[in-house]
Amino acid sequence: MEQALGPFYHWLMPPLIMAAALLINRMLPGSWLLAPRLHQVADALAAKVNRPQRAPSQQRLAGSIATALMVLPPVALLAAAMSLAAYPGALQCLLIALCLPGDQQRQQHRLLVAQLHGGLKQRARQTLAPFTVRQTDSLSEVGLCKASIESRLIQEAGTTFSWLLYYPLLGFEAALTVWLINQLARQWLPWRPQYRNFGHLCHTLASVLSIPVNALLAFTLSLYGNTLNCWKALTGPRTPVLESRHWLTTAMAYHLNVQLGGPLLIDNQRLERPRVGPAYTPTTATILQADRLIQFARWLWVALLVLSTSAVAMIQAGAW
Repeated sequence: MEQALGPFYHWLMPPLIMAAALLINRMLPGSWLLAPRLHQVADALAAKVNRPQRAPSQQRLAGSIATALMVLPPVALLAAAMSLAAYPGALQCLLIALCLPGDQQRQQHRLLVAQLHGGLKQRARQTLAPFTVRQTDSLSEVGLCKASIESRLIQEAGTTFSWLLYYPLLGFEAALTVWLINQLARQWLPWRPQYRNFGHLCHTLASVLSIPVNALLAFTLSLYGNTLNCWKALTGPRTPVLESRHWLTTAMAYHLNVQLGGPLLIDNQRLERPRVGPAYTPTTATILQADRLIQFARWLWVALLVLSTSAVAMIQAGAW
């Protein structure tokens, strides 16, 4: 491969590895993916060391140590494995494919749509439950549509699009670190009472690391649909930078021409969020439309990576 690509090798390999990982990930069964296993380990560790009755400072210290234990050893071990591997690019491709979220939620969205069309609202709630942190047992049909769109958008931003940005820019170890932090932040959500202090560090780190990903993805989504009104909404009332997920829901809402956001329940705790987008309720067709847009945005980012890295490689080859 290095001989075939010549001077373009070091620039083109990251986007090509990402494209191959995306294709492999679509073929993997859900039981092979790493995220569910990581969540199990994170829950087990939190059960051992998290004591909500202790002082907040002690809980935060325990959470910081737990975050370091969940992030640093895996990254160090895989970095050592990469240095010893005969084909590190192939190993990275496989590991990235195992870290990506897979195609299960998109497939389950089709089932959810069929269940809603058949009036099986309770089954639809159960179908959605594994893919979102919010409570689904009391969601209306509109709430199920909103939660389906938002949960997949947030998940893809924290996994697929995070890898697409950080892997070509910073390398495998840094991108893996970001992925691990994002997964821990989702599992130790500080909106849950038992993790309010314990999950503070990983949630803060994940919020900071998500800013460039969410900003670029929101910009990408804003280019399709009601672009001018979307940009007015994004540049209007100032949202805290650490709440950059709001940018994603705003851009998606204006693309779909529906209203997203609004309050949600997590472990019986009501979380207030602003409603964004036009005052039209989402439907089951909107779920499928959002899934298609996310798929398109994935491959658009891959294409832009290939083009941009090719341009940089050609400029450098010409300079040499």
